[in-house]
Parts: sequence; C-alpha cells; structure tokens
Amino acid sequence: MAGSTSGGGGALSAQAAAALGEGIGLVFGRWTALQMAVENQWGGRDSRAKADQLAESILSWFANSKGKHYYEDLVDMMYDTVSESFNADFEDGSVEEVAEQLLIMHEECLQSNYSSVEKLRNSRAQGNAVSQSRKVLQF
Repeated sequence: MAGSTSGGGGALSAQAAAALGEGIGLVFGRWTALQMAVENQWGGRDSRAKADQLAESILSWFANSKGKHYYEDLVDMMYDTVSESFNADFEDGSVEEVAEQLLIMHEECLQSNYSSVEKLRNSRAQGNAVSQSRKVLQF
C-alpha cells in the first residue's frame, strides 16, 4: 500500500461525512489492540475519550484536508496518537490494516457508496476484530 492515496480533492457531503464517522467508530470498535488499550486504561481513566478523540481527529483529517490523503500520513498520525495517548506501540500490523480500511471507506464515501459501512453495521460478529493482537507493547 506504500505510496497509495485516497481522494483526489473532492469534498465529503454531509451524508458521506456522517457515514464515514460511523464507519470509523465501527472499525475502532473491532480493533482489538485499541480496545485492549481502552479496557486496560493504558491511557489512564480517560482512555475511552482518547480513543474517541483519535476517531474524531481522523474524520476531521479526511473531511478538512485539501488534496490527497496519503496512507503513510494516516499511519504516522495513528502511531503517534497511540504512542502519546496510550503509552503503547501496536506492533501487530493492525495500525496499517485499520489505516488501509479507513482509506478504502473514505474513497467509497466520496462516491456515495456506503457498502463498507453498511457491512460493518450489519455484521453481528463483534469478536471479528480487524486484527487479533499478536504483539502489543506497553511502555
């Protein structure tokens, strides 16, 4: 996925932004490493708020950034936030998996295609995480 981008400068409609925000929340709810960090309060008592803020920051990045959205930029932002907010490094490949999924979802939402979000919404298997954490290091 190196060097890949999402969105060529098109703006998200209000409906697309709402769908993308829901999709980000659904993906985060299935992200095992992030949920471990929240449940174990690696970021302190406000770990849930920190995870919610990461989701809001990513939605804002997609909605307000001009031009293309680069995979590497999203991955870097996610790693930085996880490190700063939760004192952890997710070395299980899940950051990259989640970033790729979010970029695809963003591209679909730009085209008023909400199938990925609907699929997540309709999936009942909460245990199906984006990645089963194999190696999560807490500092």
